Amino acid sequence: WKKREKKGKKREMVIRNYLRYEGDTRYGVISSAEGKPAVFLDENTVATPALEDVNIWNLKTRELTSRLYSEKEYVTILCVAPRGDRLAVGYQSGEIQVWDYATGESMIVFSGHRSPVTSLCFNTTGTLLASGSQDTDIIVWDIVNESGLYRLRGHKGPVHQVLFCTERNLLVSCSKDGLVKFWDLDTQHCVHTLVGHREAVTDFVLLEDETKLITGSTDEELRVWVIEYNKDFSEAKMVLNVVEEGMNGIEESDENNDVKEGEENAEKRAKLSDLAARSPITTTLYGSIIKKGQGRTLSLRVSKGSDMLICHNSSKEIDLFRIRTQEELVKRKARILKGKRKKLKEKGDEETATAEAIEMKLTDFFPHSGRIVCSGVVTSIDIHAIEKDENSHKLLVAMNNNAFEVFILTRKQKEIESTRSTFVSQQGHRKPIRSLSLSSDSSLVLTTSNSSAKLWNRINGQCILTMDGAGYGVSCLIVPGNRHALIGTKTGELKLYDLTSGECLDCIDDAHEQSIWSIALQPDRQGFVTGSADKSVKFWQFELIESEESLGKVLTIEHVKTLQMTDEVTSVCFTYDQQLLCIALLDNTVKVVYNDTLKPFLSLYGHKLPVVCMAVSKDNTLLATGSADKNVKIWGLDFGDCHKSFRAHQDTVTSVAFAGSTHFVFSTSKDRTIKQWDADSFRLIQTLEGHQQGISCAELSDKGDVLITGSHDKSIRTWLRTKEMLNVEEELAVQREQEYEDEQTEQEGREYRAKTGDDEVAAPTKRSSETLKAAERLIEAMDVALAEEENTSGAPNPLLLAFRASSPSHFLEIVLIKLRSSEIEQSLMLLPFKYVHPLLSYLCQFVKEERSVERSCRCIFFLMKLHHNQISSTASFLVLVERLRATIPQVLQKQKDIIGYNSATVRFVQRQIKEHSSMKL
Repeated sequence: WKKREKKGKKREMVIRNYLRYEGDTRYGVISSAEGKPAVFLDENTVATPALEDVNIWNLKTRELTSRLYSEKEYVTILCVAPRGDRLAVGYQSGEIQVWDYATGESMIVFSGHRSPVTSLCFNTTGTLLASGSQDTDIIVWDIVNESGLYRLRGHKGPVHQVLFCTERNLLVSCSKDGLVKFWDLDTQHCVHTLVGHREAVTDFVLLEDETKLITGSTDEELRVWVIEYNKDFSEAKMVLNVVEEGMNGIEESDENNDVKEGEENAEKRAKLSDLAARSPITTTLYGSIIKKGQGRTLSLRVSKGSDMLICHNSSKEIDLFRIRTQEELVKRKARILKGKRKKLKEKGDEETATAEAIEMKLTDFFPHSGRIVCSGVVTSIDIHAIEKDENSHKLLVAMNNNAFEVFILTRKQKEIESTRSTFVSQQGHRKPIRSLSLSSDSSLVLTTSNSSAKLWNRINGQCILTMDGAGYGVSCLIVPGNRHALIGTKTGELKLYDLTSGECLDCIDDAHEQSIWSIALQPDRQGFVTGSADKSVKFWQFELIESEESLGKVLTIEHVKTLQMTDEVTSVCFTYDQQLLCIALLDNTVKVVYNDTLKPFLSLYGHKLPVVCMAVSKDNTLLATGSADKNVKIWGLDFGDCHKSFRAHQDTVTSVAFAGSTHFVFSTSKDRTIKQWDADSFRLIQTLEGHQQGISCAELSDKGDVLITGSHDKSIRTWLRTKEMLNVEEELAVQREQEYEDEQTEQEGREYRAKTGDDEVAAPTKRSSETLKAAERLIEAMDVALAEEENTSGAPNPLLLAFRASSPSHFLEIVLIKLRSSEIEQSLMLLPFKYVHPLLSYLCQFVKEERSVERSCRCIFFLMKLHHNQISSTASFLVLVERLRATIPQVLQKQKDIIGYNSATVRFVQRQIKEHSSMKL
């Protein structure tokens, strides 16, 4: 017995490795409802958010031309650069990526927000990017330097919109707190706050050279504001600085107890208060526009020529307003004057109306000129001008039913005509996916929804066939041979489709009286079984009959026998030897019967809620069941004993499947996760995440190498088994480490927020696991470089050989260049002070040799500012500081001269090209 115990302990000590499953392709999403807005890239190209990806569509062909893949969380906002060559994408994690959508390459990554990004805006030159988030902060990013400039604070709710002013160096923002703020980007302070809204401000637009502001809120009104700027905006800002300095001087003098000085200070305080009242910006409410559409305002858009205003509501309706030009206003005023004089003449009044006495209403400036009713609830809109027609624009409308439309808007004299030109909906389901089936060769995927069924190519994700008349499919099966498919509907119909033509070959209306929840193929592939909510299990057989219309034979199905149950059937499955049939009922039990005689064999009790899915291992020894009680149970089919019960998920288990001939079980749930279990050792192997909503169905290939999942987020995902080994203990350690890092970053964020308090301006960066890793790489590079400087053995460090570095300084330069530009400041902040002196020495050497001058000077200036007190009080830094003072100005001046020469050359070439292009033969 002692020997057996020792052998058992040795077996337990052996660590078992598994093969890892990873996500491959994902498709089925045209435009996700979570991300907004969909935007025009040019007149015939649009970009739509597709969960964590971005789809690029060609409007002429209505096809998906490319996709920007990302492993981040789902996309929340899109914004196109003014030149149209770059696309900024905001994610739920708070990160921002700037893409070159033509090549599909991610150019820049910004990490500064701690909550989902809700708004993005480029300035007119495309060199600055402003972002607003649910964390109530606004960050201004430098696109050229690939770093953050500053963080603006002041809002008390999520920021809904940010917009750069073109005429002045101002940034305007609106928020859920009902405030509209004007920020001066020179001083990084709020210079004016608009407080005229009682509820959240969802969007705004600027008109007439930024002198009018139209805001949308959660009510049914659009408010129009008149903005007045001081004649000398810079002098107005100087007034605020004078006020601050004057108040500080008064507070210092108030410490003295002199009565005369106190009276003088009171007079100064009154004068300064009058000066403070002179705000650089004043806003006045001009009036309100009443919308025709229902629901709260979500977004506002203005056409390129500022002649149309489009209002998108939280419904299927879009309001269209004309913005009258000055000529149209003069004609409108003359028409009103003529009508008023006519009325006075009819009344017999001798007085005549004058043009000065006529008051124009707000509806005269912004008349309601039309309304668009879309096929779904609108989530976002965008407008783009048509080059060939000045009076026409294209309106992009993304909807929550996984589709988008494009309308042609034509501005007439009295209305705006709208015509739908494009409707993209074939590449995805309108409603959540209910069931799916995988072909025998794992090349085709069949999915059903509440109104249609679709056939997909698993490899490239293209929709091959759409069966619109399939009805509300709740179960499906691809028939052996991969040429036909069975669909069970919610109304009890059983339909047989030809997958080559999409034609319905047979429809049995009375197959069941209620929903067909499950279809199971017999292992001999000669027939199948259906389980329904009408408390019956029906057996069917495939048959080939001669067709009068076609020359060959046609596949049909024939009912063989029926098994009546005591309760509704939720799931059915066969054992692979076809001896047993497992039937799950609504009374929380599983009945196992003999397939030939239909006599009962086992009754399995244990689940507290109904079993909704089952799977049998290929050796016919184990049965896995998933239930609405969130548990997965492993049963033995010999005696019906429960081997193990897992508290597998946080919500209903929707599917279970054994991987090939192994005892590895996959389970999916409405909690959006996929989990792999070892049914022998009863341990969790791996957790796969990616779906944004609950997983409704899944199927595993016969070999267990391909897993297909369908979700309520309307996406279909493929998971492939790789050759990479997975160690469970290592995975758990990595998971615990990631959880600890997330907790640390959240704690540091709270501490930083408490430390800065109510400051309007703060650093744009944040500490995260990426910045910690970047700091570790920098410290490691410093250690290697310093050790290599003292190395006398002659053998270089292997890292220098791996990076192909010719010297220790060259190795440090390579590591410094590879750091993300947006993470440099945070990485340097985490650098211990003992590394500051040697790092500054290396940076001084880089500048002197004109190697990576821009990044080296940026690091030098930040380190000098960060450690100013320690550097100024340490004698060893004096010589180094003098070297930096002597070297940096000369090198920077030289770089400045080179840039000036190159820019002048570029301007000269542009003039030459313009002159040659304007010449006519």
